[in-house]
Order: sequence, then C-alpha cells, then structure tokens
Amino acid sequence: MILTYIIIGVVALAAIFMFGYYNNKTTREFILNEQKKTLLEIQKLQEVETRKIVTPLQIQAYERLVLFLERMTPNNLVLRCYQAGMDAQLLKDVMIRNIRDEFEHNLSQQLYISSQAWIYIKNAKEDMINTINSIQTKEGETMSPTAFAGRLFELLAGRESQIELAQDYLKDEMQKKF
Repeated sequence: MILTYIIIGVVALAAIFMFGYYNNKTTREFILNEQKKTLLEIQKLQEVETRKIVTPLQIQAYERLVLFLERMTPNNLVLRCYQAGMDAQLLKDVMIRNIRDEFEHNLSQQLYISSQAWIYIKNAKEDMINTINSIQTKEGETMSPTAFAGRLFELLAGRESQIELAQDYLKDEMQKKF
C-alpha cells in the first residue's frame, strides 16, 4: 500500500519534470501539496500498522503482569513453593527466589505499561519480599513451615496489600487504554 503511493508520487513528479511544467509557480505549489499529502498518508498507514503490532503486545503485558501479581499472593505462593520436608528457612528462600525469578522474567513488560503502573508492580514485589523476610527475622529459626505460612497470612489479612493496589491500577489503566 505504501509502495503504491510512493510509485504514484514518483511517476507524477517524473511526468511533470519531463513536460517542463515545473517552472510554473502554481504547478510547483500543487506538487508540494501532493507531496505533503502523500507523506501524511504514509505516516497514517505506518501508525495503523504500528498499532496492529503494539496493541496485542500491550494487552499481553497487562495479562502477564496481572498473572505475576496473582502468583505472588500468599495463597498461591505458599501452595506453589511448599514441598514436604521443607523447613521454614528453605520455604522462605524458595518463595523469595520464586518472586524474583518471575519478576525478572517479566522485566520487559514495563515497555508496554505506564511508569506509574511499573512502580506499583515493583512496590508489590518489594512489599511481599520484605513481609516474608520480616517473619523469619521476628520469629526466629525455630518456626515450622506451616507456622511460617500462617504468620504470612496473618500479617497480610485485614489490610489492602500492595499486590491488590497494583492489580487494581493495572486493570484501571488497561480499561482506559482499550
């Protein structure tokens, strides 16, 4: 499509030059206006093509980041990370490693969301890691993995978590964009 416009423009210019009409002021203005129109049409087509590529990537980024946040919730995190025979320290380490690995896996998604949304994502990650670390620090090494998980649920119960704030922000932002 773009190539067609370029060819038409080149043929028109060649014809005008060949017939010597370029010296006429009106013809020159006409040619310049046609060139401007052709460039604007090309830019519009490029924008449409860019949107066709970028929009699905943006939607996918929102999906992936909401999934990351959901996987980081205490219920999902404990169920995914706990294995029989683990002690609380190992559970803590596996949970934190899991959060960091998934975060790193999704780093490139920040290209498709707002800076403010990315700040919410980072805050949720850091808040969860800090909460997990604080349990082990306050409770000591003698805690069972079950008690550790229970303490995590207690700490996060009754307060709006950074994860929920980030999820809400992402949902609102996506609804406004699309």
